[in-house]
Amino acid sequence: MIVKSCIKMPFMKVDEERQMLYSDTPFVKGEFSYVELEPGLWIMNSTMLYKNNVSYRPIYDKMLESNYYCVTISLVENKFNADFYEFDNYKVESHSITFVKPATDFLFCHFKGSKEKMYILYFSETWAKNNIMNSPSISIGVKNLFSNKSIEVLNYIYDKKEFSGLIRNLSYYFNNSPKPNLLELKKITYHFFDLFFSSLEKRDTRESFKLSLKEQMKIEKIEHFLKGNLYNKFPGIEIISDKFNIAPSTLKRSFKLVYGTSVFKYFQNKQMDLALDYFKSHDTMVKDVSQIFGYENVSKFSSAFQKRHNMLPSEIK
Repeated sequence: MIVKSCIKMPFMKVDEERQMLYSDTPFVKGEFSYVELEPGLWIMNSTMLYKNNVSYRPIYDKMLESNYYCVTISLVENKFNADFYEFDNYKVESHSITFVKPATDFLFCHFKGSKEKMYILYFSETWAKNNIMNSPSISIGVKNLFSNKSIEVLNYIYDKKEFSGLIRNLSYYFNNSPKPNLLELKKITYHFFDLFFSSLEKRDTRESFKLSLKEQMKIEKIEHFLKGNLYNKFPGIEIISDKFNIAPSTLKRSFKLVYGTSVFKYFQNKQMDLALDYFKSHDTMVKDVSQIFGYENVSKFSSAFQKRHNMLPSEIK
């Protein structure tokens, strides 16, 4: 139904053999590929350049069934060349997975100048029941995601290394075939599902699902704040709590549920990752780098660095 609706739009051009749509409007320029792999299972690929800020919510026809799940891998390039950026009150992650349940009201935001590539799985409730819910190889945690009615949308950053092979294969078969290669795309799609389920397990989803969407968004904003202050001392739990209007105990508990570690440890690890990159690209003394990251004591900096990277800063020189 999505594809049929798009084809009828006057600003769309269609290549039926390649199963691809093209569009160039004052708001967006790009292409959209669509392949039905089997009844109830589709894979899609879109590549878009947003000429202006665009946001929208899905509209569901009450006369039609809204019974499709959606899993999306998003890769966003922005002018800041950063892992994330903010516009007003919205945070956009450059690499993320989004899971959306059928008939969910969800705001999609795309910002001027961004280039976005998405690989999307659409599958019906019937397909999910037959291939996921009734499968003995699917974990209880994953099945809970589908059965828990309080969870409508889930978004999180994926591991780039784990997903790099999948994304490379998806890009190849969507861009280098005169028409869809059903066999290869079907194999890649099942690998897509495997990685998605595995990433859910690694996030300890049964715990993180205890947070509401509003709570998760607040924790993500705090994580964004921490990443933006890595060249300073750790601001402290009390300051963060006051800034984001969240109780210290709630901050500690919720942050660990989402990111798997304490607020301070997360901040310190990100600092040490940045410090490693700094050592590799600059010829400088350990003392100078420690001061850049707000450490007055070089030995404490070296100890933190060693815990993170299993080597001392001096071993890089």
